[in-house]
Amino acid sequence: MKNTILITGGNGFIGRALTDKLLQQGFNVRIVTRRTPKEQPANPAVTLVKADYNNPASLAQALQGCVGVFHLAAAIFGFNRADFEKANVTATRNLVEAVNKTPEIKTFVHVSSLAASGFAPDTEHPRTEEMTPAPVSDYGITKWGGEQAVHTLRPGVKWTIIRPPIVYGKNDSGVSKIALWVRRGLMVNTSGNGYFSFVHVDDLVQALWLAYSREDTDKETFFVTEEKIYSWDYFISEMARAMNCSKPFMPRAPKWLMRAAAWTYELAAKISGTQPALNYDKVTEATVPGHWICSGKKWQTLTGQQFTPLAEGLKKSF
Repeated sequence: MKNTILITGGNGFIGRALTDKLLQQGFNVRIVTRRTPKEQPANPAVTLVKADYNNPASLAQALQGCVGVFHLAAAIFGFNRADFEKANVTATRNLVEAVNKTPEIKTFVHVSSLAASGFAPDTEHPRTEEMTPAPVSDYGITKWGGEQAVHTLRPGVKWTIIRPPIVYGKNDSGVSKIALWVRRGLMVNTSGNGYFSFVHVDDLVQALWLAYSREDTDKETFFVTEEKIYSWDYFISEMARAMNCSKPFMPRAPKWLMRAAAWTYELAAKISGTQPALNYDKVTEATVPGHWICSGKKWQTLTGQQFTPLAEGLKKSF
């Protein structure tokens, strides 16, 4: 009989790729959804189960019969700190509480973020796991809070925290929005001269699988990233090349203008009931006096995993 693994955030970009990976490894996959599913997936090895992240008992019921958990669900956009706190801290704390009451669960892999650690002041000193976290945005602060909740898992649960930087790949909604502006030939440069770390979704999924299946990842936190860092200008240039179009004109936006744009986007999103394309929190991250870069040496030394260069990964994505 196949073992079952539960994924939160399984309907997202990373979750779908992870589901495919787990199916290849011979597992059944149970995906948590906030709404009652209208129908189950065509693949009988994949099931949807409704659960309330505000209710540990509801989560415990969803966990019945599972042997492991991948916790991907999170809020990337929010209108205030409370929105992020509810999705990234409280939900994680409730899931941990549910796991602690479910003896069948043996392994827990938590997807955090580079934002939980903070930015690097210069390109010579990327963030490492040994550095004290110093998040600057509500998203980063609450992802760090979620990590702390994972540390309270009961003895007997092997847990690993994975901190990816920018994740990209085919059908990623975030990169797809950027691609729209690239194709239009005009996009605002919100990142200035900053440098960034990247990881292709296929590489991240492989790392998640290794974190789950290896015994030497227990009670550890890892950055998972291609070791080379890239300027935003290079990222956009290579994306345009992969899309067979010209590099867009990218005027630099002053901070006050980005804040005004964020306010406009948030107002429109509240009226329409959608997520804003830009918000105050992303402006905070975009205007830090440093770089969103990290080192994956700890992970690569342990596992020997190789990572896709950005230019090659963008070609795969487009």
